[in-house]
Amino acid sequence: MRAALIILNYNDHARTLGLLQKVRGYKALDHIVIVDNASDDGSFEVMSRESDEKVHVISRSENGGYAKGNNSGALYAIKHFCPEVLFFANPDVFFEEDTVIAMKKALSGNPSLGGVAPLVKQGYNVWNLPGFAGVLESLFLIMFNLDKKRIRMKLERSGDALKEAGVVEGSFFAVDAGKFKEIHGFDERTFLYSEEIILSRRFRAHGYRMGVLTGYRYDHLHSASIRKIYRSSKAKAFHHFRDSFRIYNKYYLKTGALQDKIFDLCWYLGYLERVVYDRLKEFT
Repeated sequence: MRAALIILNYNDHARTLGLLQKVRGYKALDHIVIVDNASDDGSFEVMSRESDEKVHVISRSENGGYAKGNNSGALYAIKHFCPEVLFFANPDVFFEEDTVIAMKKALSGNPSLGGVAPLVKQGYNVWNLPGFAGVLESLFLIMFNLDKKRIRMKLERSGDALKEAGVVEGSFFAVDAGKFKEIHGFDERTFLYSEEIILSRRFRAHGYRMGVLTGYRYDHLHSASIRKIYRSSKAKAFHHFRDSFRIYNKYYLKTGALQDKIFDLCWYLGYLERVVYDRLKEFT
């Protein structure tokens, strides 16, 4: 199966090139597309020096966020290389080639599978596809992480297998390219956060599921690029969380006025939780 890897960069060319140097020799990846999301630190010029028959560096005229940037890379790959599998990776991850091979095999052998991911070594990258109650839960750090920990423990007890997942984190995963195109990719109305949730919702609406390979792992320096932009502040980035979930609530859950008010109240409480978290980190 032909495969293309999409790496989205914004003002983080050192980390992006670090990942590139680790994976460019993988025979399981036929092409690598690096999308520069309108960086203002000279990233595009620096990364363009790595271009060759396998590595392609493209640039966007504006930073439209995770969804628009990754859609650009996916459409470029589909137009020029006709891959059967698309991999998406943040610059702050690392994965072995045997993991890539296993992900391709899972997608080729399961027609109902839209996308797949391994388990992350650090933290949690799998959770349930949320309804409205799940959205409210995700606003609170402690509650949401405890739920993801419970899911992780259950998956680890299941042994080495392909298991169905509600949502897999967007830091590293693969999709069937044809099915990704069928569902029109990521929702470009979002800028940051909820992209993978909406993607799972779109796959499910077309009869496809997300999966997780419990016997494989990848490394993720959680949100290293985001922390660089927002100076390690969870509270600052959380404003994008609110905007993206308003889109998810309105267009995918069809929430009403009362639910929207409850969401806004809970978002504010979640924001205060993150302010406290950021302050505590300053003293540790």
